[in-house]
Amino acid sequence: MGSPTYIITPKFHEKETSFSYNDYLARNLCSGTHDAYMNLIEGKSDVIIASRDISRNEKASAAESGVDLETAPLAIDALVFIVNPKNPVKNLTSDQVRKIYTGEITNWKEVGGVDHAITPYIRDADSGSQEKMETLVMNGLKMIDGTEETYMFEIIGSQMASPYLQLENDEYGIGYTPFFYCTAMVRDLMRVDMLSIDGVMPSKETLRNNKYPFVSSIYAAVRKTEDHESIAYKLYQFLFTKKGADMIDESGYIAIR
Repeated sequence: MGSPTYIITPKFHEKETSFSYNDYLARNLCSGTHDAYMNLIEGKSDVIIASRDISRNEKASAAESGVDLETAPLAIDALVFIVNPKNPVKNLTSDQVRKIYTGEITNWKEVGGVDHAITPYIRDADSGSQEKMETLVMNGLKMIDGTEETYMFEIIGSQMASPYLQLENDEYGIGYTPFFYCTAMVRDLMRVDMLSIDGVMPSKETLRNNKYPFVSSIYAAVRKTEDHESIAYKLYQFLFTKKGADMIDESGYIAIR
């Protein structure tokens, strides 16, 4: 309701409790990947689940603050590529994706589509999706940055929903997004098509057996100084139990068992 995504919230009305929805919002910080790690480093949160492991910059920030984090892979996700449903292109090779995002391929006819310029949407530098794009896909190649004369500044999206909002109205665009966000949180609220890559369609099966080329991991993290008897550390431990894995699977992710 009033949002482009499905979310999970507690059902406060089912039993008597003094813990309100406002209390829930205050106690559970919802932020982007970079901010989640910074909240943990700065002591604003005690345990986090993030779309990637800690980055080099975040490690440097932690070291400056004298904080050491414990991180571990928790679930399987992937970076998927999305287009407008009217786009006739349904598959790209890994190399074609890289060439689109370096600016070497600029027209859909070069990859079997219509004769029209490609608009490649990208994410802001601190987003988990952007970090995955650079490490999983680009392999060190320099991406378009949205500020060059040949590209529009508007191709940079600051929110996870940004590429969806653009592609709903852009028949000739392409963007990237986490598999979980696309299949569990957006679902039918935004009309886009996922592309197969190298002939492999992203699905829970192809992610689990590592056939899809751009598979990644979801991480959980706590501070190493966290009291092992605290609720935060017990929650962190619970996530890696069988019951925790069952809960992760139920949420729409693929648990690492």
